[in-house]
Amino acid sequence: MKTSFYKTAITTTFGFLLSCGVAQAAAAENDRTHGYVGLRPLPRYAADLKTNHGGSWAGMPTFDAQAGNYPFVAEHLDLVKDWLDGDFKTKRMFFEYYWGLDKARDDLDPEKNLLVKVLRGWESKGGVVEHILICREARLAVARGHLDAELGPFKEDGRILSTKDVTDIRALFQSANQKGLLKHDNYKLIQMVEEPSFFAEDARAQEVIAMMEGIAYECHQFNRHWPLETGWSKPAKVIQGARWTLAQGKEYIFYYGPVIWKSPDYYEFIERDWLEKYWQAGLPKHHPRMHYYLNTFPHDHGRGRPVGPESDPHSVLGLTKWLIQEIKRCRE
Repeated sequence: MKTSFYKTAITTTFGFLLSCGVAQAAAAENDRTHGYVGLRPLPRYAADLKTNHGGSWAGMPTFDAQAGNYPFVAEHLDLVKDWLDGDFKTKRMFFEYYWGLDKARDDLDPEKNLLVKVLRGWESKGGVVEHILICREARLAVARGHLDAELGPFKEDGRILSTKDVTDIRALFQSANQKGLLKHDNYKLIQMVEEPSFFAEDARAQEVIAMMEGIAYECHQFNRHWPLETGWSKPAKVIQGARWTLAQGKEYIFYYGPVIWKSPDYYEFIERDWLEKYWQAGLPKHHPRMHYYLNTFPHDHGRGRPVGPESDPHSVLGLTKWLIQEIKRCRE
């Protein structure tokens, strides 16, 4: 009886540690009971404060100033975007990439292609690229000077790539690997979508998604996404898209943010409240292919939220800590 009890206790303890530790990010999917938690840390350091995206970032708090102030998040975060210099123990990464901005960027010669250059740059620094969140983004790109940018083939969601795009990118990876430019001959392509459920209803779009590893949906807390119940990111449509994706054996990334802060619409813990309402409505919370990435850069009335410390529940790192605890069921 005692032997059985101790064996159960050891197994339970080991399972808990595996589910909480950074090492679990590399574990086989069947060993996980939940997906990954990722973070886009912005502003990272002083150089980022020159940015003017959704308002000037001058004077904003930075992640590098929080060194030593987020031991729990540093230990348990699975993926980080575009930064390997913080306290995070993980070297697993994701990044966003826009295809179709101009022909020079998309040159299929791996020696000239920008996507290969970005991948190679992170790998040379020790980064392990888990997900590439990719899309066509002509609407924003034209306004930023990419006058030749083109949308994808679907008017319902211009972000979705074409089958040719995906075929070209896969061939590019293979060629770059053969030339010794990249460590691998393939990478996970996650289609960033604009419309939360179109791809789950349209057979043409599904042909493209079948060639990729999953879907990423950006849920903001402002402009057309507001309010939650009737906005662009209303739970019913998001849940439809997520469930369809998981049913195909694909990965789904709920890319959450930016979230509001100093706004007439703000109330305490509104950023947590939205997530809890999604879960209550049926968005999968604990699923090995259902990932939650925070995109909490200081946009518009989200500007000024403190970055840390993680002990401040209203800070970005405090929100990240809470999300890790909710998704990975970790405790201090």
